[in-house]
Formats: sequence, structure tokens, C-alpha cells
Amino acid sequence: MTRTKKYLIIFSILLVLILGLSWMLPKVYKTDTHINIDAPSIFVYNAINDLNYQKDWNGKSALDTSFLLVCAGSTVGAKSSCDYKTKQYGNGVLRIMYSGADSLVIADEPDNASARSFQYKVIATDSMHTKLQVVGLGQSGFITNIWNFIHKWKLSKHIKHGLDNLKIFVENRYKNKIYNGLKIEESLQNKKYFIMHRSEVEMENLAQYYAQNISALYQTALENNIAVSGMPCGLYFKWDTANNKADMAAALPTVAETNVINTTSFHIPQRLALKVVYKGESSKSGIAHMAIDAYMLDHRLTQDVPVVEEYMTNPSEEPDPSKWITNIYYYVNRK
Repeated sequence: MTRTKKYLIIFSILLVLILGLSWMLPKVYKTDTHINIDAPSIFVYNAINDLNYQKDWNGKSALDTSFLLVCAGSTVGAKSSCDYKTKQYGNGVLRIMYSGADSLVIADEPDNASARSFQYKVIATDSMHTKLQVVGLGQSGFITNIWNFIHKWKLSKHIKHGLDNLKIFVENRYKNKIYNGLKIEESLQNKKYFIMHRSEVEMENLAQYYAQNISALYQTALENNIAVSGMPCGLYFKWDTANNKADMAAALPTVAETNVINTTSFHIPQRLALKVVYKGESSKSGIAHMAIDAYMLDHRLTQDVPVVEEYMTNPSEEPDPSKWITNIYYYVNRK
């Protein structure tokens, strides 16, 4: 028997063994793990149930700085989805397949590989601590399933990396009250009085409406010897994105209730409020409002109107918008 025939026989035997082994082995691989997080279970659940936060803790995001999340529509709950783009891992889609009372399923569907799913079980060990159990499922193809032990190891490593990031993300929110990089302050605010001009305004005209009416209010205060007790404010009673309108007011704080012709008097009693100090152009303060929305969801708070934006910087004295400071207040109730 020639050496070539021997090699062909050996190769054939190995091929049959490989094919037989692949046929017998399962194509689905599974890994499970858990992590303990020092925060209430609702904080953990909300962080997973909103795909927008994947950029803050997803393993791919942490390991690839090019990670870009593109979301259209709602990012919260079942049937929500976001596209992602990365140089290292390629592009794909994240979907929330299921969102129950204490469990969620998220699918990662890469363009160039098989989909994987992640099943999360959120367990409250007590009022301030949570155990998060995660089961990861993947599927390999014929022949490649022989290396499922490697696929399983990679999947486990990816899950653990994400969970470490999630722990930091959630505990920073709970312990330090940091949302979107902004500190949320919760306090009892004293009663406040305002004179104001209020109207329903097209959103593209908000800045113009405010500028015109705040000037008129200062003139009214001067003519009527009204003591202005603080910085000018914008009060927002309704934000109607569907119709591109806002029910808003330009307002000046006063020492006491004041009735002056051609102005409206408004009073906010002593109330529990959330405050964020936002630095930058006020028209781009959406990140601060989203931070407060997330805080209210975590702490089971409901919002009352109006939302108050207190403008601490005079643009005529500080032309650099990056240095403008706005105090944003949300009046809230506990559920």
C-alpha cells in the first residue's frame, strides 16, 4: 500500500468520525451565570428593559469604542428593537422578545452570524439587593458544533463582561443618583409665586416666544414696583410632540402673589421636587429631562405640572452656550 493511499484512508476515517460526531452533538449551546447587585430589583429590571441603555453596559459596547446604537421608536419593553454598528463585531439588531414582571428575553441578531438570546431573571433578595440570573443560548452549524465548548466559553465571557458593566451602571444610579452623567437631587421645595405669560406655542417658536415675553414681564415688574425674587423661568405644562406644540409660559418669580393687568399670577405650593443642574444650551437639555424620567421610573414617582426651567445665565453677559446653566425642576408624587 502506497503512502498516499494510507493518508487517504486516514483522512477518510477522520472525516467520517468528524461528520458522525457533528451529527450526534447538539447544535444549541447554553451557558448560565448570575450576579449580585446592590440595588433594588426595579433598578436592575429597568436598566435591562430599555435597549437605549445597552450602550452603557453591553459587552460589545465596552470592548469596541465604535459601538453605535440606532433606535427608532420606543426602546422599552417587548417588541422594541435597536440597530447596532461596530467595527469589531459587525452590525446587527437587538430586540426585546419578552418582557414580564421579573423576567426578560433579549435577542442579539448579528448580520454575519447566528442569533443568540439572553434570558434574564430578576430576583429581589431584599428591598435593596438583587440577584440577576442569566441564561445565554446560541446555535452553531454542522461541523462547527464540534467546537461548541469554545462557543460556550466565548458566550459566557461576553455575558460576564456585560453583567460587570451592568452592576456598575445600576449601582451608580442607585447609590450616587447619577443618570446620563447628571446628578439628581430630591428635596422639598418651598412655595413659589410667579407672574407669567402663558400660551400654546409651536415648538420651533419656543425660544422666540420666551425671549419676547420675558422682556415684557421685566418691563411690567419695573413699572409696577414688583420685586423679582430670582432668575427668569420657563414653565412647561404640556409637551405635545404629536402636534409639535407646547403649553408653556415665560415667568418671573415674585416674593408674593401679585395681580397685574396683562399678566397671569401662578403659585406652586411647597412640594417634593427633583432637580438637575444642566450646563449647556437650554434647547439641547433633552438629556437632562430623560435623566429625570429614568429616575422617576426607578423610584416609582409620578410627575406633576409644571416642569420648571430656571435660567441661571444671562446670554448677553456669557455668549458661550456651553457655559449656560439651567436648573430643571420636576414636581413629583410617590406612588
